[in-house]
Amino acid sequence: MISEVNYSIKSKLFIVVCLVAMICVTLPLGLSYYHLKADLMGDARQSAQQSLELAQRLYRKTGNINASDRISEVSHLIGEEIAFFSADGKTISGASWVNPKWDVLTREEVRGAKSDGIGFHISFDSTKDIYILYSAIHFKDSNHGTEGYFLIKNQLLGIQAKISTIWNTFFWILPVIMLVCYLVIRFVTRQLSSSVESMVRTAEAVGQGNYKRRIRSLPDKEFLRLANSINWMAERIGEHVGTITSQKNKLQAVLNGMWDGVMVMDSDCRIQSVNRALVEIISGIENCIGRSPLEVIPCPQLQDACDSVVAMEGPDALNVNLELSSGRVYEVNIVRSPHTSDPGQGPGAIAVFHDISEIKRLETVRKDFVANVSHELRTPLTSIKGYAETLLSTPAPPVKLRKTFLRTIEKNADHMCKIVDDLLNLSRIESNSTQDGFVDMDPAEAVSQAWQACSSLAEKRHVNMVSTIEAGAFRVFANSDQMIQLFRNLFENGIKYGPENEAVAVSYLIDGNDLKFIVQDKGPGIPAADQSRIFERFYSVEKFRRNEFGSTGLGLAIARHIVRNHGGDIKVQSPPEGYSHGTAFIFSLPYKPARKTM
Repeated sequence: MISEVNYSIKSKLFIVVCLVAMICVTLPLGLSYYHLKADLMGDARQSAQQSLELAQRLYRKTGNINASDRISEVSHLIGEEIAFFSADGKTISGASWVNPKWDVLTREEVRGAKSDGIGFHISFDSTKDIYILYSAIHFKDSNHGTEGYFLIKNQLLGIQAKISTIWNTFFWILPVIMLVCYLVIRFVTRQLSSSVESMVRTAEAVGQGNYKRRIRSLPDKEFLRLANSINWMAERIGEHVGTITSQKNKLQAVLNGMWDGVMVMDSDCRIQSVNRALVEIISGIENCIGRSPLEVIPCPQLQDACDSVVAMEGPDALNVNLELSSGRVYEVNIVRSPHTSDPGQGPGAIAVFHDISEIKRLETVRKDFVANVSHELRTPLTSIKGYAETLLSTPAPPVKLRKTFLRTIEKNADHMCKIVDDLLNLSRIESNSTQDGFVDMDPAEAVSQAWQACSSLAEKRHVNMVSTIEAGAFRVFANSDQMIQLFRNLFENGIKYGPENEAVAVSYLIDGNDLKFIVQDKGPGIPAADQSRIFERFYSVEKFRRNEFGSTGLGLAIARHIVRNHGGDIKVQSPPEGYSHGTAFIFSLPYKPARKTM
């Protein structure tokens, strides 16, 4: 990757020339500094050695006094403060510059004196910014039985001044060199910069998508081939980008036009792109580019299938069934694709999400329907078979008992016929979605005829009807027979499952362009868990009460299909709004005001 800090040719030349000039100046100055420092240090050591040797001679010629006084006298004579330590490192005569905490025998100058007769040590005092020379010489006086080391300290002020002069010279020369280099480079690169700048601007424009930009002004001949190459490159890039953009737009249009969701993944099973359908299926997935499917969809089977497909020895395709939190079921087909990863990487994968929720629902409905029909027919058939076998037994049952058995057989046969009739009626209503037989009719007439059909059951349970639907108040465009059956099924449901000696109420309200009818009873109500399923075939909240009334479990299913054939909708409220118990069935039909008669 190219660094973001790109220097111009002028800057590079300036830097290179400055570096060359600095090297040319620094090397002589460095050598001068090195030799000067070495010479000055040699002179300082020689001077210190002479002072120490003089101190030795003066020490031997002093009078017969103690060692400390003799050292003081020698320091006075040579004009320098001298320290003297015995051979075991004890101080005999210390100087003001001696640190009491010194371990004298371990110091570099003392160790040098012990091995070579004389030793030196140079240190730098950062507080005073000066070099200090410590010198030591081994001394032994056999006449007085004295053995030890003379130490002397010298501040190298002259050396520091001369070294500072060299450094100051270097730092004064440096800006002068840089200024001269800048003027020379500016003069040399003025035309060069103009040509390069023109090519840079063109290259930047092409990089930003302006593929029509060209280098119009001819640069210096050194860059003429480069300019022609840039112009040719821009032309080719424009053609290729146009082709790629067109292909990408076509592919994206195809993907967005698909009903199925599509997820494209790379060789690491990371999401690269998704189509519009998948965004509608899984909200927010467009913000999860670069993540694995498991981070977006909590389905380990989907992640495992993707990993298997992109593996080098994995299968070319796998299928996974996926159920989302919304309740929708999808069949996910995952296929290997070599075109979803960068060159040099392994194959990627494409996952297609096909919605099979309706297929699964229909399979469930079919299974439930077969099971329910089998159950509903098995009960009366078992009863008929049992009584028939009893009638055919030997000896035959008494005449009075035979009549009872035959009535039971007849009752169960009638119940089976009713089930079959309701199934045929339901099938006929489902298959006839057209408006054949639809006429302008008064719904009050359908309410009246439906209640008459339920009169015997209503009288048995002492239930009456209270209706607010007045004859001629409005009309509906509907099938008269189906409307009568719709109200009859809802009335029978209210009579059977409502309390005795209570009324079934029928009312209506106008809601915009819809006319809503409400059939309400005062029964115990329908549990909330069952309300979403009561319009299914053979579904019953109280299955044990079916045989009590001879119910087939198809009445509400027929009612729902009749309402849908009329372009309306039906729902249940239990308890109804404003009541603590009871059930209300509410269905809507297109509203059509009645014509006024003169």
